[in-house]
Amino acid sequence: MEYVNPRAQACQNCVKAKAKCYGHCAGKCERCNRLNRDCTMQAPVVRKRKTGKTTHHVQAERIAELEARLNNVVSVLSASQPSPVAGDGSRLGSSPLDPSNLMTPSTQAQDTTTPYLGPGRASLLQASPIEKGPDELLDLFRQNLARQVPFILIPELTTAEILAREKPFLYEAIIAAASYHDSVHQLALGKKFLARISENVVLLGNRNLDMLQGLMVYITWYNSLFHKTSQVVVLLGIALSMVIDLYLYVPSTSFEGHEKFLNEMKGIISCHQTTLARGSEPSREEKRVILGCFYLFSCVSTNFCRANPLHWTPYIQHCYDEIFNAPQNDNDVYLAHLAALQRISEDIKHSGIRGFPAQQREWNPAIGVQLKLLMSELQRFKVSLPASLQDDVLMLMHYHSVELYLFDIGFSMPPTNIAHGPSIQRADALLLCLKTSQLIIDLYFSVGSKPHTNFGPASTTQMYYVMMTLSKLSLFDAEDWDSSNLQTSMDLCALVERVAALMEEKSALYDVREDDKPWLQISKRMRLVKVRFERLLASENRTHDMRPSSEFPEGGVMMPYFMNQFDLLDDGFWQSLPGADGFLE
Repeated sequence: MEYVNPRAQACQNCVKAKAKCYGHCAGKCERCNRLNRDCTMQAPVVRKRKTGKTTHHVQAERIAELEARLNNVVSVLSASQPSPVAGDGSRLGSSPLDPSNLMTPSTQAQDTTTPYLGPGRASLLQASPIEKGPDELLDLFRQNLARQVPFILIPELTTAEILAREKPFLYEAIIAAASYHDSVHQLALGKKFLARISENVVLLGNRNLDMLQGLMVYITWYNSLFHKTSQVVVLLGIALSMVIDLYLYVPSTSFEGHEKFLNEMKGIISCHQTTLARGSEPSREEKRVILGCFYLFSCVSTNFCRANPLHWTPYIQHCYDEIFNAPQNDNDVYLAHLAALQRISEDIKHSGIRGFPAQQREWNPAIGVQLKLLMSELQRFKVSLPASLQDDVLMLMHYHSVELYLFDIGFSMPPTNIAHGPSIQRADALLLCLKTSQLIIDLYFSVGSKPHTNFGPASTTQMYYVMMTLSKLSLFDAEDWDSSNLQTSMDLCALVERVAALMEEKSALYDVREDDKPWLQISKRMRLVKVRFERLLASENRTHDMRPSSEFPEGGVMMPYFMNQFDLLDDGFWQSLPGADGFLE
């Protein structure tokens, strides 16, 4: 493109003399007129621009580069998937997460917070040998698994295709949980769900209620198969961040409570002069989710002896009251009572009765009063249960687990003294621990033909806690407690053997592949727990026999270093099992 300089206005004489050319009059400039010379203007200089890249060209090259990179990624993902075997094309095409059936680019484009990740990311690595369609898996979830996630409601008329289009993350979590018929396939689904939720939440910064609900379902059914890569605390941290970012814990402007006043005061004194409050009333779905988050956070914080980051605030009480007073289905009734029971567990934790394992607890007479009050509160809760929950196995297991959590104080009480009157004594608390443990064991093995109940992480954690309690009762040596009677009435080694046998039954049902049997590995690890306890018990017996009675501490408590030696709720315990390295790979 040529360019003409519009500023070429000096005559030829002034240009040669490098003088200023001005004052043009009668066809001559002032200098040429003064020197009586001809004034001839110089010809305009035509210059050519340097060839450069326009914005359009730059954008076109950038788009071509991105398309090439995208094609490269798609080709790598396609190459990483196993090619279908002859005759199995129809089965692979109907995989539960097949995007051609459930999620298309057009439907993904409607979701601004969930970008379409391509067919390589939405499809499965390999279809399950035991083929089950998406709708069949959704029905399995409704019938067998939904009871343990009462904070999630899937309407009966909602099909798998509709759920995958409207709530893709919740759908993937449900399919992963309901695919227990093939353990290896379920593990693959769980890994894909974690990869997708991590990419969207951590890398892309997306947040929505669908992601939170899917993560809650996954955490609830985070069963023993995932124990070797346990990340439940990390996942709860992600869930808590979404609760905060989605303002689920913040009351609406119409909620007249103490929290609203505090938020207004924070807004007044803050430099931003903002008030945290929702403009609209939260939906029933959001209120279920906030109660479900309180339940999950409370359970995990209790197991790991940590503070619950989600306290029972007046706003959570408001959500609880609405669901409790106007339940829309049976799951709402179950959720309300489950949250109320977990609130009692939180009261036990913060009452001063319970202390962290690393802290020394000193007995105080006031603790006895608190113990009685909490026992009365638990009894009132049980009496208030509706008829539909009086014999519910899941609810009773939760109830007795909270009881066991309370009676565990017996290991820190002073020796039994009849002179203290009718107040609860250490021998009473230890007997209650034994009785409650037996009740939980009976409930755990009573489900029989309902394996979906006793392999859930909640039930597994409760059984682990029972084993820990029985091990402490076996090692507890005091004048008012005879541990030898425990070995005849409720032997821990026999209990571990029963649990290992149950895992082997699950292996026969769900380990359908000959080269990989996750449930069988869990049973082997449980038998390693049995070996570990037998060695620990033999070591304690030898130490007890060799130690003179004068060296026994006051009160006769003999539990050296136990909590660091036999903590089934700690991943470090499983990693330290003798000979367990081969089973954890």
